[in-house]
Amino acid sequence: FDVKLWRGSRPLHDFIPPIQAALSVSHSSVEANNSSNDIFPKYVPRIRAFSKTIQVMSSKARPKRVTAFAIQPDTSTMCSQSTSFSSSLEDVGEMHFLLKQEAKGDLRKDARVQDLNNVINRLLARSSNASQQRRLHLRTFSVVCLSEDCGIIEWVPNTDSLRNIVTSAYNPQAPADAQRRRGAELTNFTYLRDTYEKCQNVYFKRGNLKKAAAMFENLCLQKYPPLLYWWFVMHFRNPHAWFEARTRFTLSASVWSAVGHIIGLGDRHSENILINTASGECVHVDFDCIFDKGLNLPRPEVIPFRLTTNIIDAFGPTGTEGTFKGSLTSTMFLLRKNCDTLLSVLQPFVEDPVIDWKRQKSRQDKGSSTLLGDFASAQRSIKVIEERLRGIYNLRNPKLKRSKEDDGSDLPLSVDGQVDRMIAEATSNENLVQLYVGWMPWV
Repeated sequence: FDVKLWRGSRPLHDFIPPIQAALSVSHSSVEANNSSNDIFPKYVPRIRAFSKTIQVMSSKARPKRVTAFAIQPDTSTMCSQSTSFSSSLEDVGEMHFLLKQEAKGDLRKDARVQDLNNVINRLLARSSNASQQRRLHLRTFSVVCLSEDCGIIEWVPNTDSLRNIVTSAYNPQAPADAQRRRGAELTNFTYLRDTYEKCQNVYFKRGNLKKAAAMFENLCLQKYPPLLYWWFVMHFRNPHAWFEARTRFTLSASVWSAVGHIIGLGDRHSENILINTASGECVHVDFDCIFDKGLNLPRPEVIPFRLTTNIIDAFGPTGTEGTFKGSLTSTMFLLRKNCDTLLSVLQPFVEDPVIDWKRQKSRQDKGSSTLLGDFASAQRSIKVIEERLRGIYNLRNPKLKRSKEDDGSDLPLSVDGQVDRMIAEATSNENLVQLYVGWMPWV
């Protein structure tokens, strides 16, 4: 695609670019500019021009990536509205945006989740010294909705998907001809799909879940060990940079895990989790599958968050028992402490008609009964979130009947007990072997 020159009545530099830094009000700016109406950061760059080419992404939705050349704003020059403003300054970088049209989803969900994440970031910034020392926060980005299925999404720079990063990883200590040397073997979907489905058939066709989990361990996890640890070692050559990147990845993964479990975030396959190749930070994208919508898929997602062997491998020798567990505990303590604040932010979701609250895949009722059913489902979803903020682990496969052994599972747990239960469920092979093959639980 070719981009035509901008011929609007106002120059491009008069418009605020749709990026997170430009759309977020700074509290320090509010306090410092009581007599001014400008409460947004002044350092946000402006757009000089768009690149002449548009990149069409290879994903199923075929979104378009647009590049804009950024210039540093000059307030005095902007006020004069000089036509030579954009040509008088040098480019300071590039801004990238994703133009996306959802076939079945709703981008307004993504925008709402970003609002929630911004609230959580403020709570983390104001929390105790323990959370501040761990530098816990969520990497957010701008989502500007043009309609319910179209919008402009800020492109997070220097990021790549978990699948692509594992594919590029390799173990230099393994033999050159070994299958466990290169990540390309681990992400070979064609071969491992058949192997994984053989493991699943033992459970879905024969009903033997323990044997299916054991086959998954032997045929997938043991035969193809994780390699993400080696990607950090080979990508960050400086010891300090390597340790800092690994720590950032662990901290960010813990916060996303806590928030994802609370709001019921699903569809966490290897393409929806990004890693910043410059800092190691973890970033999640695509928030259409929220409020336990993943439990209604043909293969329900029965795990609280993605914590596969490669992710644990990147945490270092302590695995989940080190920095990850400590940060996850701190985040869960903070979320549970601010339960009322989070519920007040989530409550408008109930009244918002754009949210698909229907838990069933098909609608059998019509008219007002459907609206009442949707509202009842919304209330149940809010109740589920409230229970999780009280320490109750209520993530269950809707296709399985509860047994007598489950009695007492609705009792609230301590923060430490809840964290232990979440980690145990996320790493259980019996849960991983039940997931959809496209989720790639061996990666």
